Amino acid sequence: MSNLDTPLTLEDQVTLMKTYVIFRQKTKMRRVLKKEGYFRVSRYGKYLLSYTPVLRSKPDQDLLLDLYDFDVALRVVFFKYTQKAELQIKNHIANAVSLKLNDPTFYLDSNSYTPSQGESDKIKRNRYKAKYPRFYQDLKKAENRLISKPHQYPELKDYRRGGPRYRKRIPAWTAFTYFDYGTIEHIYAYLRLDLKKEVLSYGYPNSPRKMSKLDTKNMDTWISAIRNLRNTCSHHNMLTGKTSSIVHLDKTFDSVTTLPNDTDLFSRMYALKKVLDPVDSELLKHDLKKLIGKTKFNIYILNILPQNWETLYDNIHKF
Repeated sequence: MSNLDTPLTLEDQVTLMKTYVIFRQKTKMRRVLKKEGYFRVSRYGKYLLSYTPVLRSKPDQDLLLDLYDFDVALRVVFFKYTQKAELQIKNHIANAVSLKLNDPTFYLDSNSYTPSQGESDKIKRNRYKAKYPRFYQDLKKAENRLISKPHQYPELKDYRRGGPRYRKRIPAWTAFTYFDYGTIEHIYAYLRLDLKKEVLSYGYPNSPRKMSKLDTKNMDTWISAIRNLRNTCSHHNMLTGKTSSIVHLDKTFDSVTTLPNDTDLFSRMYALKKVLDPVDSELLKHDLKKLIGKTKFNIYILNILPQNWETLYDNIHKF
């Protein structure tokens, strides 16, 4: 089967951009496309074009470039706080479970996990159980790679032949430093229910609640949402208008708060505020307000965030 896609010259790309935005001078568009790539930039053009009725005219080149620059800055802000959340989650799991079981290598013990993830839905249970063996084998391989690659991880020399910890497994607080966020997400998702509750109790000791199964399920969605957001930011993908995994509302404490959409950018902010240390969650709000304040266009016209996002954000109860 032949590939129907054909490569385009830079001039072809410039011409095609006129499908989405208005411009007369090609110099600026040519420079942007050469640096950023047609596929990436055209996605912003398509997004703007969909808002033509709201904008009351076909968008121009300046708005396209302003939106592009805003989106880059937006990803910088959110990447900063998803990193903070990732480190915090890794620390909570490693410390809470190690202390509870008195076992620093609990993550390599199959007894620490529930293959069904405690899911009541039969289809989901079977899916999780089918994926568990692969998850567990990949986890052991990930730990083994840290030991078997001396040139890539020279700082772990104590765990190799001749080292004082030779033949010992790497403790969670060390291994988690190297594990990607997706692996950590799966470790938490497969943990036994009692250990999940222990992680939440350890991470949020001032919470007025007694941690429940529902709380652990909500946390599953928040961790997943933060990982989705982190990946979008780290891979330089378009964040504006992006939707992702569903976020569960904490109905016990946020019953008066509604999520305008449980898959949009604000829902990712909801997840971040529930997970992050309160100081960091307030800094996120501050940085976002600062960015919006200096942006050259009205972000609310393009539905990037709800008009009342600050009020909604303030009403989110800390976990």
